Amino acid sequence: MKQFLTVLRFELNNYFKNKSFVVTTVILALIVAGVIIVPTMIPGLLGDKKTEESEESLTELGICVNTDEMENVEKLLEKIPAKWTKYEEKESLKKDVEDGIIESGFVLNSLSDATYVVMNMGVGDEIFSEFENAFTEYRKEQYLAEKGITQEDLLALDGIQSTVTPEILGKNSAKNYAYTYVLVFCVYFLILFYGQMIAVSVTTEKSNRAIEILVTSVNPNSLIFGKVLAGALSGILQMVIILGSAFAAYGAFREAWGEMLDFLFHIPAKVLVSFAFFGILSYLLYAFIFGMLGALVSKTEDISKSATPVTILYVASFMIAIFGLSDCDSMMVKVASFIPFTSGNAMFIRISMGNVAVWEIIVSAVILLAACVITGILGAKLFRFGTLHYGNPVKLTRALRALKEQSS
Repeated sequence: MKQFLTVLRFELNNYFKNKSFVVTTVILALIVAGVIIVPTMIPGLLGDKKTEESEESLTELGICVNTDEMENVEKLLEKIPAKWTKYEEKESLKKDVEDGIIESGFVLNSLSDATYVVMNMGVGDEIFSEFENAFTEYRKEQYLAEKGITQEDLLALDGIQSTVTPEILGKNSAKNYAYTYVLVFCVYFLILFYGQMIAVSVTTEKSNRAIEILVTSVNPNSLIFGKVLAGALSGILQMVIILGSAFAAYGAFREAWGEMLDFLFHIPAKVLVSFAFFGILSYLLYAFIFGMLGALVSKTEDISKSATPVTILYVASFMIAIFGLSDCDSMMVKVASFIPFTSGNAMFIRISMGNVAVWEIIVSAVILLAACVITGILGAKLFRFGTLHYGNPVKLTRALRALKEQSS
């Protein structure tokens, strides 16, 4: 235990004294908090509406009526907030557009046809779209008036609604989707990023021969458990600081947001506990594997090739999780929730978004915990074997065969 604590303390100091680690953590925490805080300081961005539009801010537009079908043009113009100038002739309107006196104008040719006069038309011209919608609405109103249907009758018809109230006996998957996805992605980032860091740490010590002194003076179990747990704790601490800054920022500015992000930040305690348990165990499982792989290669450039199968395995687990977000009760997700390499994501999703029996949670947790312990012990043996072999990367199958021959 003393050796383990010494290794753990030493490795943690390496992380916490690393300027890039500290700076990255602080910067990411500030960015995440800033994304939440800054929008609250920009007037109107979160839904504040202007009560009145000043006369000076209105766009200057022109209108020319070349038809007798338009009975009440004023009713059409009221639908579009603008400073309207009426023209008797189309040519006069076009000249004012060319001279920049008005921004653009419309020539009404009939009840169903109008010409938009503009100097330069941009992509997604808002004036054009707004007038087109208003013109269509105006024509509909005219048609209804001809049929003897009033606007009040139409509004009364639109007001007829049927109410369907859901009675949810299990989980509201739609409500839980956002934070479940974010938490799954956090574990994805931790495993792939810090797993590589653990492997690089082991390989670096092996390449400079420092590992030879360590494995001969320190118990391999203490060495690999200390290294892996130090990397795991560092990653978890970094994630807690970054996510904590987001939760703290939203808690302080929740009213400014109008509680719009509650769907993302109001996470039930049960979901957080299950995420902590299954997420951390899954993280440790892959961390031990990456530690083993780091010991089986002699050069840092060989890590990527050696770790590819494990990376693909976890990416497959992540893809199952993404699929499970839309169908968490599928047979594939249920089976995956009992396989150690995929249960960290699959069981968490079932707990967060679906219905799962208590016995299933316990069985899955025991299997995952046992897998972590077995992988850690096996990792210690492979760690000692791999760190004393240099040259080409040692294949995992060869290392396992060699361990089997030694034990027999």
